[in-house]
Amino acid sequence: MSTTKKIGSTSSLIPVAGSSSSPEHLQDGGSGDTDFAYGKFKALASVGEVDKKTGKALTGYPDGIAAWLQDDNTIRVAYQSESYGPISTETYGSKTKAGAVFTGSKIHYIDYDRKKFADFLEGSSPASKGVEGSGLLYNRVYNVFGKEVTGKNSDSSDRSAKWGNQALPNGSLVEFNEDSLLSNGDFFFQSYCAAWYEQANKYGKGIGFEDDVWLAAEEWNIGYDVFSDPDGTTGPLTGEDVANSTMGLASVVVDLKSKSLYTVPSLGQTGYERIVPVNPGNSDYVVMVLAGYNHDQEPVPNRIFVGRKDFGANGKEVDYDKLNKRDSFLARNGLLYGQIYGLALSDQTYSELGLTPDSNSDGIYSEYLVDAYLKNASAPDSFSGRFYPTSYRWNGFDSPEAVQDTEMLLWERSAEQPEGYAFFNGDAKTEHAAADPSGKPRYYQNMTDEGGLLGFDLGNLRKQLKNNDLDGDELPDFIDSSVTRTVAAVNGSLTLQTNGKGLAYPGKLNPSGTATAAKHVETGLSKMVAPDGLIWVRGSDGQALIVDEDSGNDYGERKYVLPVTDSMTLRDEVTGYLLAIAGGSLSPRALAGVSTLGGSFSKATGSEFSGSWDVTSLIARKRDGSFYSEEELNGTGRKRVELDTPLRKHTFVGTVQHAGESAGQVAAQEADQGGQILMYNFDNLFPKSQSSI
Repeated sequence: MSTTKKIGSTSSLIPVAGSSSSPEHLQDGGSGDTDFAYGKFKALASVGEVDKKTGKALTGYPDGIAAWLQDDNTIRVAYQSESYGPISTETYGSKTKAGAVFTGSKIHYIDYDRKKFADFLEGSSPASKGVEGSGLLYNRVYNVFGKEVTGKNSDSSDRSAKWGNQALPNGSLVEFNEDSLLSNGDFFFQSYCAAWYEQANKYGKGIGFEDDVWLAAEEWNIGYDVFSDPDGTTGPLTGEDVANSTMGLASVVVDLKSKSLYTVPSLGQTGYERIVPVNPGNSDYVVMVLAGYNHDQEPVPNRIFVGRKDFGANGKEVDYDKLNKRDSFLARNGLLYGQIYGLALSDQTYSELGLTPDSNSDGIYSEYLVDAYLKNASAPDSFSGRFYPTSYRWNGFDSPEAVQDTEMLLWERSAEQPEGYAFFNGDAKTEHAAADPSGKPRYYQNMTDEGGLLGFDLGNLRKQLKNNDLDGDELPDFIDSSVTRTVAAVNGSLTLQTNGKGLAYPGKLNPSGTATAAKHVETGLSKMVAPDGLIWVRGSDGQALIVDEDSGNDYGERKYVLPVTDSMTLRDEVTGYLLAIAGGSLSPRALAGVSTLGGSFSKATGSEFSGSWDVTSLIARKRDGSFYSEEELNGTGRKRVELDTPLRKHTFVGTVQHAGESAGQVAAQEADQGGQILMYNFDNLFPKSQSSI
């Protein structure tokens, strides 16, 4: 422990402002070029660093991130590691209070002294000076059967001893094959990616969630080569067949007060990249965007979830005096009774978009219509649609469904198409969604596979939730939405301003070394390429999106800002602004075999910025120099402070995933894949004189 680096002690940065082969930028334990185009970055923590008291390491890849006040003097930064267990490198085991040991993804927190955190970006001290401690957000885990996971056994009658991605509907265990058996735990959390922290009463008293929660989801199907035939009697099943027989991928909610992690089967079991609430405007409901993936099954439409608060899975109002702690929490937050809705378009709208939905002889709508629309430069940039549910609705812990019995396969089926409409199906790879921080029921959605951006406006959602329940089941029959194609998936739709920085790495496609990240060098395209991370930020002088690409760009992965308008269009036509690049197999630092942590270089490979969070309200000072109290920032308080602060004075935290630095201390601490937690701003992008922003 005496020589092991502690959390926040590494000041060197993984992100760079651009390519450089200068000797000072090729030092092990050092940084590359950090003269960033439009702002400033500093390292808050690095994967592999350990807690000075517990000795427990931060694990990677670092992904979904958020921050809040733990108390008036402490800022808690939470992030989750996107780890893949036997598919990758196992993280160390973490034991719950009930005795279950989990490896794979973890949801970490790091506590910082508030004053030191507030002064950090402009100061010279390493982040370690402000670190107070770290840990995990949960110490109890509840599975898809509603049971607390207690450990591993093969008794099919004991559903409490199973995690969903290794359990069949009858509760029996499905073991991995011999080459994929876990070494560090009973079970593993599979690839927690983007996350969302939602505070109670965020949109006003009683509107939205009733508790402070953390929303996450296992992302990827874990089948293929890791599973064996579950009982030796079902024939020559492939790994994917077995994975499709299990209870699938868990969508979870952490009750931050009780530190309990609950699986939420009403959200389905197909895996998501991110779950993001939007303002329902109605105290009886919660509404969330379900972004990304569908257990490898596609095409699939953009989806939202509508949940009825204070109702049980049977569709009836609950008696809280008769509910256990689990169901009380889920019911009051609208997570026991609800449905998943997919975007559908009318025949007329399809015609206006130049598309014709059609089913094959088996009655399957298998066309990738969204993809065709995104790539059609001449198609209209706005249209209207409706979110409709399928016939599927989860009906309680006593009758859980396997993956194939949820909504997963229904979006394509002819019999499931709403009357006069057809689901607007496309590729399932839609990564982050970002809700309007002003509280309007709107959001942006990264269309990752083709490389585009859509904006969704749910209009007067409060009235829709109340008036669109035509059959009296306490859920709306549909939700109307207007849609804006903010950035089309076509060449020429986006060029980045680099402010004299952003040099791409030299290579076959950049032999002179003069190309910049203004365009995506590896594809040669001026467009969004595999947009992944996304957050919508607002200040008193405007609004913007922060976008992170995940394209495997050998010439440096891009992080950039898109100023936007209230019409959900780009403020500056086809223009964004580069913040930083990272990773890439052609990075001069990687080719020199150096790392930021020192001694942790493993290979020259890609990186991925993976999300951001606005911490402005947590560190803003009032006129008397004091911070806002917890009470002042509760409910709508954080929003008010952020909206009243110019964007040039906003501060953010974010993550960068960096597999190329997974050796040394990272490997020794069983931390899986490398990366960093960052603090940054873009003050140079929104100068005071630019009052029109």
